Parts: sequence; structure tokens; C-alpha cells
Amino acid sequence: MNEKPRFSAERLLPLYILVTIVFGLIGVRLFRMQVVQAETYLKKSDTNRIKAVELTPLRGLMYDRNGELIVDNYPSYTLYAVPYAIDQNPEVRDTLLTLSGLTNEQFEERLRKIPNNRYTPVRIIRDVPFNLYAALEERKVYLPGISFQIEPKRAYHHRIASHTLGHIGELKERDAPKFPDQEIGDIVGLAGLERTWNKALCGEKGFNYLEVDVMGRVIGPLSGIDQKPPNPGKDLILTIDVFLQEYAEELLGDGSGSVVAIEPKTGEVLVMASKPDYPPETFANVLTTEQWRALQEDPAKPLLHRAIQGAYPPGSIFKMAVLSAGLGSGIIDTDFDVTCNGGLYLGRWFSCWKKTGHGHVGHKESIEQSCDVFFYTVGLKLGIDRFSEWVGKFPFGIKTGIDLEHESAGLLPSRAFFDRRYGENKWSDGQLFNIAIGQGDVLVTPLQAAVYASSLANGGWWVTPHLVRGLQNPDSTREFLDQWEKHTVDIDPNVISIVRQDMLQVTEGARGTAHWLYDPRLTVAGKTGTAQNPHGKDHALFVAFAPFDDPQIAVSVVVEHGEHGSTAAAPIAYKIIRAYLGYDEAGWHKYRAKVLAEIAARRAEIEAAQNAASGATAEEEPEE
Repeated sequence: MNEKPRFSAERLLPLYILVTIVFGLIGVRLFRMQVVQAETYLKKSDTNRIKAVELTPLRGLMYDRNGELIVDNYPSYTLYAVPYAIDQNPEVRDTLLTLSGLTNEQFEERLRKIPNNRYTPVRIIRDVPFNLYAALEERKVYLPGISFQIEPKRAYHHRIASHTLGHIGELKERDAPKFPDQEIGDIVGLAGLERTWNKALCGEKGFNYLEVDVMGRVIGPLSGIDQKPPNPGKDLILTIDVFLQEYAEELLGDGSGSVVAIEPKTGEVLVMASKPDYPPETFANVLTTEQWRALQEDPAKPLLHRAIQGAYPPGSIFKMAVLSAGLGSGIIDTDFDVTCNGGLYLGRWFSCWKKTGHGHVGHKESIEQSCDVFFYTVGLKLGIDRFSEWVGKFPFGIKTGIDLEHESAGLLPSRAFFDRRYGENKWSDGQLFNIAIGQGDVLVTPLQAAVYASSLANGGWWVTPHLVRGLQNPDSTREFLDQWEKHTVDIDPNVISIVRQDMLQVTEGARGTAHWLYDPRLTVAGKTGTAQNPHGKDHALFVAFAPFDDPQIAVSVVVEHGEHGSTAAAPIAYKIIRAYLGYDEAGWHKYRAKVLAEIAARRAEIEAAQNAASGATAEEEPEE
């Protein structure tokens, strides 16, 4: 008897169909992967196989107006790690944590700084100390996924103007929208001129393409793809006079305050000093949390750029603007005068700074002797609306537009301001008295004061202040900038001329508040000021320009807690003016010689660091 086959064709048919469908789907999938999506998967494969090493461009340098190098670069080592390789090799993480001193949280934060990144190397430690570099190099064969790059680090030939020069650092995710042309982890300018001019300074990065294995270890250069060299950034040619800047900072000493000097006709900033400050190389290295907190919590506020952010009652340096407003609006004329008996009664007694009074005071004496009673009267005649309108023709209550971020606009009170602060119609003319002599609610920055002095020096106009003269390309060609806006003070030039002449009496008049600084070689128009300070001794202020007939420099000085402008602020301004105009100020040449010696020593220090980095690189090359 014949047995029937165990499997008939009818029974196998469903299996054949299932197998056909499965292999058909696999075939379709393979076709899509190998043909339709071949380019996509090739890119993914290359991403795993190719390591694109960024080549950091040299950041542009900074020179002063006379070609003196201020900010330089020198090479330093940066440690990079590939997240995928670190994840696959936990022992590498342990070694790095042990040798570097980083906590696991710090390491993780740096490793994951680029979202969804697995294969792109990320910067872990900048400016690696040589002992750490040597220790990791010895273990390099056991540390897949890590590598070193030589990157430029900022070096400072002059330890000046730290607030103004600014600093660089890694771009964090929170700040990425401010830098649309940069990627997270790039080194960018974070403050000062480094920030404002970052696009010109940073250059264009290059790439070196290497082939790596699955562990992230470098096999060698990738054939068929050329290296893209980086393009260096442009150099900045600053308006600052480096020696004058150092001199101003030394004159301020260990106190708090600011010096700003401007070339009136061009708006070029010659000096921008702010004290206290911090060494400019402070941010060249990565700050620890403790170091950053110490800077922020320091009661001396070294991070505050007083020149553009310090807002002070201007005191009597404000009086030229009030006199110009009175004469320009027509509420007084050149024959107007008052009798000062030591104060004025308006609901209460408002004292003049001179308790015994100034006697007969016209416009000339009001500036020369700084009579408060004269300006109480002019302020009352103006009223708040005309006051804010006419005084506002000067650069008060607005940002000057300097090429730095975070400039304060100061404060020029108006009727709306008084209504908001004291309640609608609940304020009195006493507030007007205060602001008419530069006290109370009015606030001015040292930069605004220097621009104000420039507008008087020029006879009623000023140029947007700026810190960069031009750019120098890598091929040494230069681009000079001349687009800075000219602003007109909309007051009769004849009025400005009268006020300028009155300022000359401050230093040359027999009763001028700064007559003791008179120098027969030099005509200086100036004004002293004392700003009330509810937190301690009054602040001392002084503004000036010189020479009177052809102004080449305008200066503002603020000495916090200096009490009297004539004794604390004016002498600093005079020394700056004399030094800039080439007068033989006692000790000036000796001072320059001292600065040059310090620069030579600093440059030798930088050169030694460069040689050390170059030597380490040379030792590394044969091993490669």
C-alpha cells in the first residue's frame, strides 16, 4: 500500500506565498537603501567613518591708533573628545576625570554641549596645562576618542582697558541666537570689542578630514578629500592711544572712577578707563564657578564698565547745558543776572554751595564760580517741559551709539518721569531746582559727559563716539571706517560760543573754580562738578576741552568719593590733556619709558609661551 506524501503542493502554497512576500519586501527595502536612499546612507556611513577636525582660524589682533600691538594670540592645547567613543569606553572617562580634576557633571555638560551629537569632537578643556597634556599623551593609545588641537589663546601686551577690549569664550546654546553664523562650542567674542566686532575678528574655520575606526581612533588622513585651510580674522585698528590709556588708569590708581577722552572732530575715543577693573587675561582661561562668583560679588564691582554703565548725577558740569537752554529758548538773555545771598527760598531754603553767596552773578560768573542760585532761577523760568526739551538737545538721556554693548542711556527727567515717580501733579519745583544744578534725578555716564564736552568744543555738534578706526585684512590691506554719524545740537551757534567762552573763565578767571590749574602754555575750557552721593562721600567730576581755539581733545573725569571736582578730577584731566598735546608734563617721559620696559618683559613672556607650545608640537610630530 503506497503512503501519501507528508506535504502536498496545496499545503506548501501559503508558505511559498509568505516566503515570496518576505523576500520581496526585503528586496524592496534593499533597493530603497542601495538605490533610492543610497546617498543618505552613504552620508551616515561617512559620518561614522570620517572625523572632520575643525581647524580654528587665527583670531584678528588689536592695535592702537599708532600701531602698537595690544591684543595678540599665542598657541595653547585644547582637549577634544568624541561622545560616541567615550560612551563605548567608560575607562576613558574615568581616566580623564582622574587626571583633569573635572567632576562627572562638568565632564558630561561639556561632552553633551552640542545636542544630538555623537561623532563630532567637542571641546572638553581649553588651555590644557602641560603636565596634563604630557600625562594624556603617554596614555594616548589607550584613550580612543580623545585628541588635542593647538588653538590660539588671547595674549595681552598691555594690561589695560579690560572692560573695553572684552573677552572671548565658548558659545553656549542659550547665546546661539546672537551668533547666527557660529555653532555651539565655537570660540566667540562675549564682551567688549571682542563681541561687537566678532564677525570681523573670528575669521572662517577650516577642516581636516581623517578616517577613524568604530572605536573613534584615527586610522589616518582620508584620501580623496582635500583639507580646507582656515581663513584668519581681520585685525582691529583701535582709536585708543595705548600710552594715554595706561596713564589714565595709573592716575585713577586704586580708587573707583572713570576717564574718557575723545577727539572732538572725529568722535575717536582716545581713552576709556574704568576702575576698578580686572586683568584682561582673566577670561582667557576657563573661570571656575568660585572665581566667577567672587568677581560678581566683589563690592568694588570690578565687572562694571563705569565709562559707559556708571550713571552719576552730573553736578555742576551740567550747568553749561542749562545755560544754553535758557539763552537758546529766549527765557533769559546775556543781560540777565541774579543776586546770590547763599541760597534761594522756595517752600524751603535751597542753599548755594557757597554759603556766604556770590553777590551779583551774570552768565559768565554763573559758570566761572558755579553759582547754584543762578541756575535755580533759570530752571524755574524754563519749567520742566522747556527744560527737558532744550537740555535734551545735548546727548543726555540717550545712548551715544558707541560700538560697545550694554551702554546706559543715563536719565534726563521730564514731566512724564516726575508724574510716574512722584505721582501726577504731586511733585514740586524743588525737583526742578535739583536737576537744574545737576543733582537729584538726572544721571549721566562718563562717556556722555565726554561727548557733551565734545559738542561744546565743536561749537554745537558731535560725532558718534567709536573705538575702531579701521580693519586690517590678512594681506595687510586696510579698510578705514568713515560712516560715523554727525549730530547737531539744535541751539544757536552764537549761544554755544558764549557758553564756551564762559567755560574758559573756569580755568583762567581770577575766581574760577579750577583757576589754580591755569597753564599759560595752554588754553583749557572746563567745568568742575560735585555729585551728591547718598551712600558716602560726594563724587568729583570735571569736563574740559583744549586747545580752546582748535580743540583736539575733550575729557571727562569721574572720581567716586573724590568730593571736589577741582581737586580730585580736574588735575587728572589736565595731566591727560598735557600729555596728549605733547607738553612736557613732569614725569611723562619717565612714565613712557617704564611702560615700554613693562611691555618688553610681557612680550618676552608671551614669546616664551609660544616657543614652549611650538617645541611640544615638534616633539609630537615624529611619533605621528
